[in-house]
Amino acid sequence: MRDLKPYAERCLKKIDVLKIRRAKDIQFKINTRAKTRLGVCKKTGQSYLIEIASALLDERVPESELENTLLHEILHTCRGCMKHTGKWKQLADKVNAAYGCNISRTASKDALPEELAHKPRYKVVCPNCGAVYERYKRSALIQHPERYRCGKCGGRLDARC
Repeated sequence: MRDLKPYAERCLKKIDVLKIRRAKDIQFKINTRAKTRLGVCKKTGQSYLIEIASALLDERVPESELENTLLHEILHTCRGCMKHTGKWKQLADKVNAAYGCNISRTASKDALPEELAHKPRYKVVCPNCGAVYERYKRSALIQHPERYRCGKCGGRLDARC
């Protein structure tokens, strides 16, 4: 398991070198419970807490994925950058161009080795077109698929699938 601190410091320096104004009070925390997201940035007053999924610190995950996630979350600490549009997108493009990163709005689950990736528990399949709808929780779609229609072909979803 990697140590988060040196990676966080390296990413903060990369942002500073580009003269991007970020928050000065940023704390980093490892989230051992996160299953469906790799990172999150939370603002409390004037300080920020960035949580990184423990799966990203596994030695089997490429370092670039950890750094991309850290840079992504650090950019959220810039004024007017809590959403993935406008200024945040411009800054992400600037960091990508400068360092050859791949910061995007969402990270691909394919970045994690299969044994670390959280797999959906439930699945509904459209009998007409074969579209698959996966869910992590036992949602209304899973409990009553007959109430829903396929988003691709408009066919009725069948509880038998």
